[in-house]
Amino acid sequence: MPLKSMDSLSSKIALVTLFISIYCISHAQTDSAGVNLYLLGQSFFDNKEFTGNIKKGYTHPGFYIQPAIKFETKQYSIAAGFHTLYLAGADTLEQFVPVFSARLLLNSRIMLNVGTLESLIGHWLPEPLFKPERLFLNQPETGVQFLYQGIWSKADLWINWERYIKTGSPFQEEFTVGFTHLYNLNDTPGFSNAFHAMASHHGGQIDSTNLPVQTHANIGLLPAFRFKPYGNTTLALATSVYYYKNLSPSFTSEYNTGFGLHPQVKAYRNYTTLEVGFWYSHGFVNPRGEELFGSVSTINPIYNQSVRQLGTVAIEYQKRFMSSMLLNANFKAYYDFKSNLLEYSYTLRLMFDGKLKRVM
Repeated sequence: MPLKSMDSLSSKIALVTLFISIYCISHAQTDSAGVNLYLLGQSFFDNKEFTGNIKKGYTHPGFYIQPAIKFETKQYSIAAGFHTLYLAGADTLEQFVPVFSARLLLNSRIMLNVGTLESLIGHWLPEPLFKPERLFLNQPETGVQFLYQGIWSKADLWINWERYIKTGSPFQEEFTVGFTHLYNLNDTPGFSNAFHAMASHHGGQIDSTNLPVQTHANIGLLPAFRFKPYGNTTLALATSVYYYKNLSPSFTSEYNTGFGLHPQVKAYRNYTTLEVGFWYSHGFVNPRGEELFGSVSTINPIYNQSVRQLGTVAIEYQKRFMSSMLLNANFKAYYDFKSNLLEYSYTLRLMFDGKLKRVM
């Protein structure tokens, strides 16, 4: 049997084994426990009209589905299933992997999650630190996660292991570790703040490549003040500050430190959000963020720009239907003052995240 077929068969056997294990566990529990079938699915059409020298445009039309059987009690839960990603017009699936998560409620406010991470909203990271398309192209995330839910704040501490290596692997291990804290979650007028810290790492102690070990760190501080001038409209004045640092032991690049500033005016009304801002950065590198905000060209290093100045406009419509269905549509424009170039993108997403039926 070909090796590829054996790997596919092994994956299917592993999934069936996980399902049977959850079924058996459920029969040993009290009536307060239950097993449910959940479905996470998302269809998307994402188009980038980028023509500058930092990044060229592309289109992502497709969908992913992630069914899972979930056994849950008040104290903990176990879920197992699979994730498959398909892009329209491709000859094969882009991805087919098992998913498994074990969650334990440590106390009334802190949840420990091991396995498949909760990352449907991108850990609340802003666009300069987290490229929005990662919400559907780079799922599932796998690792360890602590989630905190307070009265006025919430936090997410996680490590996402993106590439595993063995001795002799022709590539490096990759992972991202991050922390997000949001303060003042309510929509009431007043001061709010978000803090983000994350680092991406390429390397490994058993790395057999000749590539340098790289560690890049980003920090973001996003204070804002909200007020209601009239009716259902809420305005916010925000100034985001970002910092970049190359923490690699030996790898040096054109930019080893950098920063970014992003003052914005935001308007919220019903299900629609409008944001207008100005981005200025110097030597800013963002390995997991939207590259247009960074100094590093994805086309050729000769096009790197130490200083980036962009006018940004974003309008987004987001609404939930029947609690499990989410519709999201957005349009974003970026005007490069240095190149006198207008670039834009638009995305339509429809996501289902909910319980399908009670298994037992």
